[in-house]
Amino acid sequence: MNASSRRARAAIATFAATAALTTLAGGTAPLAARPAPAPVRDGESNDRSADRSGLLAIEDAAEAVAEGEQTGAAAVRALQRVVAQWPGVRATLRQNGASPAALANVDATVAALRADTRPTASSARDANDVTGALAPLFSVVGDRVPAGVHDLDYLGRSVALDVRAADWARAARDGATLRIRWLAVRPRVEARPGGARAASAFDRTVPAVARAVAAHDRQATLAAARSTTDAVDTVEKVF
Repeated sequence: MNASSRRARAAIATFAATAALTTLAGGTAPLAARPAPAPVRDGESNDRSADRSGLLAIEDAAEAVAEGEQTGAAAVRALQRVVAQWPGVRATLRQNGASPAALANVDATVAALRADTRPTASSARDANDVTGALAPLFSVVGDRVPAGVHDLDYLGRSVALDVRAADWARAARDGATLRIRWLAVRPRVEARPGGARAASAFDRTVPAVARAVAAHDRQATLAAARSTTDAVDTVEKVF
């Protein structure tokens, strides 16, 4: 999800202000303190809608750091919000039947953020790992976008982070994983109204990433990785 899409969800940010009252030591924020939920879709319960808002707020804060939109002290505050908000969101995800293994994966990535008391090169990676771990949990709160699509967003950012660290071997692995995950989810995208066009747009990004990585072209790879996040926004809209 790119910066403009994140700003379009600015209403969710009010949740962050409430949840930030949670202690970083691992206390939970009462769910009743959440603001009014987003509009309910297709019979979805108000509770489920509010839970999705909480999950999106965590994802947005982590993405802002992973993509370099938040840096310095602002990045540290964003990571602290993730740490503070997760226990309350986790509690309702657990009540709603989230996989214990999926919750444990997020627990591990959030735990890594507790050590990020100042911005470092690893902060963006740690934040991106949170977004990857969150991917399978969106279905629990009624989100229609498949986890595989959320994975594409995470992997596109991973490639960019690999290149910034000059880790071309990891970039090649992440690029290959991006292709595999895309091929797995593509039929579901193409089956949706408007999905063929969205699929075609993403089809172009995968080989662009592979070519740029193979050439060890830093600028081309960063541009191709950015194109994947833009294409993911298009894919998400068909669900």
